[in-house]
Amino acid sequence: MRFYSLLLFYSVCTTVSAQLTETHLPIVIIHTEGAPIEDEPKTRATIDIIYKGGGAANNISDFPNEYSGLCGIETRGSSSQSFEKKSYSFELWDAGESDLDTSFLGFKKEEDFILNGPYSDKSLINNTLVLQLARDMGHYATKTRFVELILNDAYQGVYVIMEKIKRDKNRVAISKLTEDDISGDALTGGYIIRLDHDRWGGWESKYDKFDNDEKLYFQYVYPKQEDILPAQENYIQKLITELEDAFISNSFANDKNKHYTQYINLRSFVDNFIINELSKNVDAYRLSSYFYKDKDSEGGRIFAGPVWDYNLSLANASYCNCFNPEGWMYYQCKGHSPFWWDRMLTSFTFTTALKCRWEELRSDLLSEENLLALIDSRVEELGDAVDRNFERWPILDEWVWPNSDLFGEVESHTEVIDKMKDWLVARLAWMDENMPGDAAICELFEDPDFEISTAVEDHEQEKMNLQLYPNPSTGQLHVEANETIQKLALYNNLGQKVYELNGANRTSIELDLTTLPGVGSYHLRAVSYSGSYTRSFVYFR
Repeated sequence: MRFYSLLLFYSVCTTVSAQLTETHLPIVIIHTEGAPIEDEPKTRATIDIIYKGGGAANNISDFPNEYSGLCGIETRGSSSQSFEKKSYSFELWDAGESDLDTSFLGFKKEEDFILNGPYSDKSLINNTLVLQLARDMGHYATKTRFVELILNDAYQGVYVIMEKIKRDKNRVAISKLTEDDISGDALTGGYIIRLDHDRWGGWESKYDKFDNDEKLYFQYVYPKQEDILPAQENYIQKLITELEDAFISNSFANDKNKHYTQYINLRSFVDNFIINELSKNVDAYRLSSYFYKDKDSEGGRIFAGPVWDYNLSLANASYCNCFNPEGWMYYQCKGHSPFWWDRMLTSFTFTTALKCRWEELRSDLLSEENLLALIDSRVEELGDAVDRNFERWPILDEWVWPNSDLFGEVESHTEVIDKMKDWLVARLAWMDENMPGDAAICELFEDPDFEISTAVEDHEQEKMNLQLYPNPSTGQLHVEANETIQKLALYNNLGQKVYELNGANRTSIELDLTTLPGVGSYHLRAVSYSGSYTRSFVYFR
């Protein structure tokens, strides 16, 4: 088999030399022996990888020193299936065509990988950039590697090898469920579920999507629908229902008196919101949205993540106002997302943790300087492979669905990157101005496993004894507390600040609501020496 693979490899050298002779990136060569590649089942193929490392040039005439063997390959994606430049899934196989766990190009041992072909993303870097940010923020996110692909003797341009989201000690590192794990602690983990396009392989929530009368639908990722046992199904469904019951409650606690933070890893939900909103990912919250949970003895919290699929982000979409650096994507692309985030954005606990984390990240990882440097590092890594990619796919001056006007017709890759940077700087400025919450009592949220009970949240509110009346109000709102109010702010349901009063320094304040932009629900945040406190009210006329 290896001898035959090498014959194909040397045949390739003479076929593609006009487009690719050498590159500093790894070269991946796949050959299906004339068989077509379908969207299932996988097609048998050979795969060779050339990579010398250390900055040395890799030539198509070099020996495939990094890897050589068999694989099964198929096309992948949803809307991207219509692109000329396809994306693929591949499994590494042994000589008997069984799965083969192995490592290459720095990836940990596994058999399942993705060849993502950036096409409508003319920057070529969206996925690698955002997934790196998630890793830098302390979360597992699939590792990536730029390569150049030769498929069946034809040069295909720049691709990104990515890990698939799987339960694995080197990926989503949660416990393995077996047929014996049907009771006790063994039943409590691990699970991976997601929200996505399809309504199969899972279960229907008892709650509607946000601003939609259609029910949420959760899919099983691990264990798969065909593998999960009834006891395991009942457990994870019941747990998610309890969490949703807590989210929907006015007190954020369910009928077991459990606060939503007792179910989730709060840091993961905060960071998930920040990543999706910073990038303005049009698929955020509603598609490819993953959650996972390990055994109770291993922590047992529900994590938001791993984050996934950022081709249609960073202004690279013509819908959901993605191209506008202003506004919250959750509300601008609503109708199919879980209501959870809307509820959390009215929660004192979540918005305080969110503002604290935002200010922490903006001082370092999400500083303008660091973000622009990360973009530059990826462009430098691609080097002249960018020119070969757009020689193969000459689309820079063409609109490719769903490009926004920002990237619909550009003259060069440099112009794409410059526009991305300008947009990102504007996005950061808007989020700085509009991030809900106050950075108070931040030390409480330094523990990623922070949780708050209803009793604690009630106690925090009672310190100030903050009262609003009349509520609902037709124009005048009286604010009263038993501590001096230093400042207060009003937020609309989008989390946008619509009014601010600094230096109040009194315990009683009268507000004229007729100056507000419209009627509806609002949230008042008051700050005293003991902390920051919130109350909701309704204004109508």
